Amino acid sequence: MKLLGPEDLCMGVDIESGSPEGGNARYSLVVVKCGGALIYKAESSSLARLIRVAWDYRPRRLGVDNVYELGGDERRLSRVLSLLPPDLEVFQVTLVDGMFLDVREVARRAGIIEDFSKMNPLKTAHVAAMLACMGYGTSVRSVEEKTVIQVSKLRSHSSGGWSQQRYQRRVRAVIHSVATSIKEALDRMGLDYDYYYRESRGGLESAVFTVYAPRDVVRSIVEEVRGPDYVVRIKPVYRSRLLVTSGGGGLQSRPLIVGVDPGVTTGVALIDLDGRVLHVASIKSADRGSLVELISRYGKPIIVAVDVSEVPESVKKLAAQLGASVYTPPHDLTSIEKRDLIERFASGVELGDSHERDALAAAYKAYLSLREKLDSVEEKLRDMGAEIDIEYVKRWVLEGLSIADALERALEKAIEGIEVKRSIARREERRDQHVDVTEYIVEIERLKAQRNSLEARVRELEESLRDYERRLRDAQSSIKLEIARDAEISKLKSRVEALEREVERLKAERERLEEELGRATKAIAHVSSGELVLARRIPMLTTRNVRRGEEEPRVDAVIVDNANMFENEALAELARMGVRVVLLENLDSPLANALRERLIPVLDVRRYKVEEVHGIVLVESKVLRDAEVERERLKALRRPPDIERIIEEYRRERRRLTGRVK
Repeated sequence: MKLLGPEDLCMGVDIESGSPEGGNARYSLVVVKCGGALIYKAESSSLARLIRVAWDYRPRRLGVDNVYELGGDERRLSRVLSLLPPDLEVFQVTLVDGMFLDVREVARRAGIIEDFSKMNPLKTAHVAAMLACMGYGTSVRSVEEKTVIQVSKLRSHSSGGWSQQRYQRRVRAVIHSVATSIKEALDRMGLDYDYYYRESRGGLESAVFTVYAPRDVVRSIVEEVRGPDYVVRIKPVYRSRLLVTSGGGGLQSRPLIVGVDPGVTTGVALIDLDGRVLHVASIKSADRGSLVELISRYGKPIIVAVDVSEVPESVKKLAAQLGASVYTPPHDLTSIEKRDLIERFASGVELGDSHERDALAAAYKAYLSLREKLDSVEEKLRDMGAEIDIEYVKRWVLEGLSIADALERALEKAIEGIEVKRSIARREERRDQHVDVTEYIVEIERLKAQRNSLEARVRELEESLRDYERRLRDAQSSIKLEIARDAEISKLKSRVEALEREVERLKAERERLEEELGRATKAIAHVSSGELVLARRIPMLTTRNVRRGEEEPRVDAVIVDNANMFENEALAELARMGVRVVLLENLDSPLANALRERLIPVLDVRRYKVEEVHGIVLVESKVLRDAEVERERLKALRRPPDIERIIEEYRRERRRLTGRVK
């Protein structure tokens, strides 16, 4: 606890009359310097004035003998505390070391007063302010400001084949990349946070960061994003958590062993030092604040245990905030070991899921590691036979004290308790001898004020009831209009569903076009490098089909699917257009022979690689070289015979034969 200087301001408050629930409570207010100077005082002040004075003077601490005088219940009290300056510490000065004491007793211990004389509200407020300056009491206000960052898919996807699976893997990879970038940014700024995520094939389904910083700080580092496939949301979380205990030495001081199974769903198990199960739960998206609040309801944690040998970062932070040490097993606990621990120590406990099982198993594994030391404490106390709180001794031993030192501390606490009981008995005896009716008069006045407040509240509720009845009649008259709107809403829902289906169809079409674009890009590269050449594919060789391509780029090759029928005029058109080769499947067809007659090469289309990209036909460039060879062969077959050479050969042969006869 930070010490205050003599110039620091503290404020004291005490209720005079009325009820905080009714809003008619009146307070005495005092603002002092910690050096003792009185700065401000007021009586019969409203709650609104109390809050305004706190903002005007901005004291470091506010002292009160009962924090619920500011609000009748915890919900209203939390609201009032949230209206006070954020740096103002609220102290309940009567809660000292976990024990509730009379404000006059605390003042006597602090040396502010010497007797137990009656104090009016103004004097009580003054005493509370001085006690707050001196640090007496317990801080009862802890305002947590957190910011949650959620990274998730923009929408859910159903199964849709290989293409859909590839798309989902891509989205998971994007979420993983975004979450990693956010984590690195938070680490660079040194912000405290918890990080939970749900893994899936190829990446993450979702990720959640609970950052212990205001939203404006987080938004200066991380931006909200709504991408085509994912979304990053930033949400602030404000919560006031009261740390007032219900009494001294109660459940809140009981030492605990806490088992934790961290994750998107966190398992928590609480057991005492005798191995009894106090609480088991699994909590979705649990932050450290809610876990600390849950655990603090049952006692003071001594050990935080996990079921793995390597401590998760979130558990280290939780243990540090709880002021507890961390226990890890020598190796990761197997399912069989966990089941054996549960059956051995908690066979009758109902567990909701595997997270609760893992947390409880971790707690019992830690309990077994401490059992020998705890048994030694019980054996020592059993031999002494003294009335000592064994829970305190066990806790101090686990915190590092030797058994002897822990016993001495427990004996000192027991002796102090006896003296306190005697002092209280003496005060009660003096009160019995001197009855002061002033207290009863004040109580009667307070009850009268409370009655007036309740009567005003009844009148207010009756007026509200009449107002609700009027609004009900108005609502009934508007039902017909609502029914008329239902048809329009139904129509709009149908329209939305149709548009969603259209969006799905367009996305599928986009993926198909992207694939075709990729193929076209590769084809263009092959054409540029000379590996492929442009061609035309026509179903049948007719003049109409041939002339239809005159508006298209000139091609050197034509593929004809049906070679059984053709038009002679179409053959002439091919020759006129300068087609260098025609590709067919049947090289013995009439069309093939007619083309050869016109010296147009005909080749087997099945021998060559043919691709079609978005209506454009491409064929490997080798077909042009083979066409030239085929054209030369056809020309050779059409060349006329050399008559002179034949006659000359005939004459030589005749002379040779004639000479032989002679």
